[in-house]
Amino acid sequence: MLKILQQPYPFGEKSTIRLLIQSIGEGTFIALFLILFQPFGLTEWNDPNKTWYLFGYGLITTLCGLILRFGIFKFFPKYHSETTWKVGKEILSILLLILMITVFNVFFSRFAFDLNISLKNFLGMLVGVMIIGIFPATFGVMLNYIIQLKKYNQPIIVQHHTPEVVLNEQIYENKTLKLIAENEKDSIELNTDSLYFIESSDNYSTVFYEKSGKLQKELLRSSLTRLESQIPSENIVRCHRSFIVNLDKVEKVTGNAQGYKLHLAAPELLVPVARKYSEIVERLK
Repeated sequence: MLKILQQPYPFGEKSTIRLLIQSIGEGTFIALFLILFQPFGLTEWNDPNKTWYLFGYGLITTLCGLILRFGIFKFFPKYHSETTWKVGKEILSILLLILMITVFNVFFSRFAFDLNISLKNFLGMLVGVMIIGIFPATFGVMLNYIIQLKKYNQPIIVQHHTPEVVLNEQIYENKTLKLIAENEKDSIELNTDSLYFIESSDNYSTVFYEKSGKLQKELLRSSLTRLESQIPSENIVRCHRSFIVNLDKVEKVTGNAQGYKLHLAAPELLVPVARKYSEIVERLK
């Protein structure tokens, strides 16, 4: 079990809209569950505003989800990182969400039906929230891990075919690629065939390429999107929000529950593939 908790888990690259929908969906589920099934003796509680109070618990769930995803995770980007995200961290984030919901629920219950704020009531509320949320959530985490692991666990050996493209009766040669920084002064000029990949970090991008048989890397002050617009080659493509890769340099594709990894034609060079770019792996088969 401990080994599973240390396994990489799908981090996902969800947009702001998708995160909002996820948080609202969680709150809606809780509200409907409480209103329709009325567990924990709620059927015996008579109040003309009962439905609105139960809806309030769903609203609290949505609020806590938003605080977690747009607040806590944003303040701790190194902890909430794709490269270090594992099954254990995903479950821990669920436990943190449950704890937050419990705290807010206790204070809301103090207002809704005059519940005393005490350790006993807090633990009772915690048990109730866990019964509703933790078991299906944990099961969902493990199920998603297994599904993603099966999907990405089959290695792919890439077979590159040397193109025989003839233009004006001359064999096609690799083009020179010039990458220009934002200041329009600094630049890197190289052959497209020598480029391995480009990795972004904040406002800078690091270009990895081969020169005289050795791996070189140079830093440019430029966004990845800006550099991407300067690259005409169809085989040098965006594969991740932080990476552009030369598909001609890929020798093998492997994966884990987080997704595909591209093994490049140089020792220990790995480039991740975000799930929304996974179609490029089909081009390598």
